[in-house]
Amino acid sequence: MAEKKGRKKVSKVRRTAENIIMVCLALIMVVSGYRVYTIYRDYKANQSAYDNVSQKAQPDGFTGDIDFDALREINPEVIGWIYNEDLKIDYPIVQGTDNKTYLSKLFDGTWGGCGTLFADCITEAPFRQFNTIVYGHHMKDGTMFAQLKRYKDPEYIKGNPRLELITPEGKFHLQIWAFLNQPADSNIYTTNITDAGSQQNYLDLAAGMADYITNVEVAPGDRLVVLSTCAYEYQDARYIVVCKMVPW
Repeated sequence: MAEKKGRKKVSKVRRTAENIIMVCLALIMVVSGYRVYTIYRDYKANQSAYDNVSQKAQPDGFTGDIDFDALREINPEVIGWIYNEDLKIDYPIVQGTDNKTYLSKLFDGTWGGCGTLFADCITEAPFRQFNTIVYGHHMKDGTMFAQLKRYKDPEYIKGNPRLELITPEGKFHLQIWAFLNQPADSNIYTTNITDAGSQQNYLDLAAGMADYITNVEVAPGDRLVVLSTCAYEYQDARYIVVCKMVPW
């Protein structure tokens, strides 16, 4: 009799444990589902915000004509627009007073995890000097600078050798010269390089660091745009695409 009661007690404890486990699993599923929903909602909100900006800047789609007056009404720190259809890059570029604000601030000033593409704050004359560094997030939904990773494959560049840059001063092709995978503290992030000798040293440095370089010719006195985003091969890794500015 005691043995039978013992078995019933063990069975009851087991059922209670199984119920607790089921409840915990259900809670985990609910929490995980909510997190997925909020991430998806934020992605959609971010994209909607940039769709609105794009509509004001280029109501007829990308033609190379950007309404910078309309953009300045939204954000006076705008300095350019970058575009590549295949990479789904179609965004304004700003320059702030630091390199942190636009990591989580959308172009319209609202909070957003995708942030805004921005030039390094210490750049003295963005897009008018030897090199301009532009940072952007590597978003999991493929937006912002996430698709720069496609340039890891040198074969990809054969069908997609450039991006487009529009500034208030002019229209430029960004011809891709080099692809690098470097740490965040790499010397490739040096800017405001004025003399020809130092510019040549920078080009030699980039070429030596590069996974590959193309047949685009670069020299001191050229204008470069250095596009940078996060990579995940190792801690604080970065994908870096070095481009030469060529007027349309």
